[in-house]
Amino acid sequence: MKKTYKIVVADIDRTLRDNNTQFGDINRKAMIELHNRGVLLGLASGRPLWQRLMDHYKEWDLGFQFDFIIGLNGGEIYDHRKQETISLNPLQPETIKHIILGMEPSNCNPFIYRPGYMLARWDDELLRASAKRNNNDSLIVKSLDEFWEEPVGKIMYRTHSAEEMDEMVVPLAKSIENETFFSFKTRVDLLEFQDRRNSKGNAVLEYCKANNIDMADVMAFGDAENDLEMMKMAGYSVCLCNGMKENKEIADAVTEYPAGEDGFGRWLFDHYL
Repeated sequence: MKKTYKIVVADIDRTLRDNNTQFGDINRKAMIELHNRGVLLGLASGRPLWQRLMDHYKEWDLGFQFDFIIGLNGGEIYDHRKQETISLNPLQPETIKHIILGMEPSNCNPFIYRPGYMLARWDDELLRASAKRNNNDSLIVKSLDEFWEEPVGKIMYRTHSAEEMDEMVVPLAKSIENETFFSFKTRVDLLEFQDRRNSKGNAVLEYCKANNIDMADVMAFGDAENDLEMMKMAGYSVCLCNGMKENKEIADAVTEYPAGEDGFGRWLFDHYL
């Protein structure tokens, strides 16, 4: 590859690591090499910034903070140089109520992020597993209207299987969408709702505009539906081989190794660095 890119931005879960492995040494070496070459590095996650996103550089022993970090699928952008965080287009109480009530026939547990914890309708193994995985507290609402007391970045629904998601939850979610919000899967058993104006791609674009960088100079890595816009808008996109079919179809390249085997770093050393 002859072209050099000014920005490399990557999703985290199932892109830089999978559920059962930590950030690997080859990934670390690739990040450090990019940083040493003056490339701006970004993370783009569906999780909120408070959920350890700001600490990954220490956890992964990089020795430097990421140049920018996107949270809530584009609902938050942290610019390290400016030491500034902006929030974009949270779901408003009326919309939250419409979604929660509209999804009632699914019998799935809705949960949302509030600063420092997750809020859910009831306690179950899916909620407990998510809270443990992300090392945060979870609380249960006493009444449904607690969900729409204030704006939120997104609403999430987990299922016990991909079949339950595709046969019941996705069709119902699509049936209640309107011009202000939409739904998408971030894994086969997790569906999310957010404002139509928000995406990881639009967040990267906002960062680029603020720093006088063209999207053609961005290389993006992802694996799931919430990475699609970022991958489409970037100058070059790479999907992890463990990624969704839709992402592989629009990507410029697919890694030879999955996220759990340092697919990100291996691809960079084999094809770019």
